[in-house]
Formats: sequence, structure tokens, C-alpha cells
Amino acid sequence: MIGSIVKVTVDRPIGSRHPIHKDLIYPVNYGYIEGIIAPDGEEQDAYILV
Repeated sequence: MIGSIVKVTVDRPIGSRHPIHKDLIYPVNYGYIEGIIAPDGEEQDAYILV
């Protein structure tokens, strides 16, 4: 995946709170890459750092 262009679905934008742990606020855009399955069986997590 390194060097590839992928589409990230952002489901937790900067400043949003974790749905369960309300004291956790996301400092970056956080989401997932649809169709790429991570070792945990879920879609691959992704951070957008720009």
C-alpha cells in the first residue's frame, strides 16, 4: 500500500469524540479503506495527516 493512492472514508473527523470513550478526541481525521481487510478482520484503519 505504501506509495499507492487510496480512498479513505473518514468516519471520525478532527475534533470528534470516540463513540464509546467520550474523553478521547481525535486530533486527526480517522477512517478506513474500504475493501482492504486488516489482520483484525475489519477494514484497514487510516489517518489523514495533511
